[in-house]
Amino acid sequence: MKKNIIYLALLVLGVNIFPAEVTQKSIEFYVEHTTKNVKGVCGEIRLEEPNIQSSGNQFKLKSPFLITIPLVKISSGDSNRDSHIQEILGYPDTPNIIVKIESVNVLKDRTYTIQGKLTIHGNTKEFITESVVSPEDSKLINVDGSLNVKFSEYELENPSLLFMKAKDEIQIKYHFQIKLK
Repeated sequence: MKKNIIYLALLVLGVNIFPAEVTQKSIEFYVEHTTKNVKGVCGEIRLEEPNIQSSGNQFKLKSPFLITIPLVKISSGDSNRDSHIQEILGYPDTPNIIVKIESVNVLKDRTYTIQGKLTIHGNTKEFITESVVSPEDSKLINVDGSLNVKFSEYELENPSLLFMKAKDEIQIKYHFQIKLK
């Protein structure tokens, strides 16, 4: 009975809670080096289904979810470099980068803050990133943003080439297209 009253109140207020399906997903990694900037991509990301609440044109995450990035699926176009990066990131002992999205909140207009925890090579750190949420229609939204992470924060060795180390920073860009069911 109490559950029905809550659902009725949400319906009257125009608040809808949707399970969601991620229909497109990509993550790109950028590392600056004095001799060559490196871009890696991972298109084979695993996500738990996010549970999203919508009210008008605003969205809110109703429960945390995980994103898993398999290290062997990150490609820079050079298999030797990819093997070296996998080794730096802890492969095979830690085969994945894990992202736990804990909250998503409106900052302004279509800009949202995403908070969570990022685990690389067994080291977990909290993060906050801004993203732009763009509705394509009433059931389809795009989420785009970026996050900068330092190798040193995760106790990782900076990749090197010709005895020169890469910059102590990885820029991570992400894109997700989410279909509200």
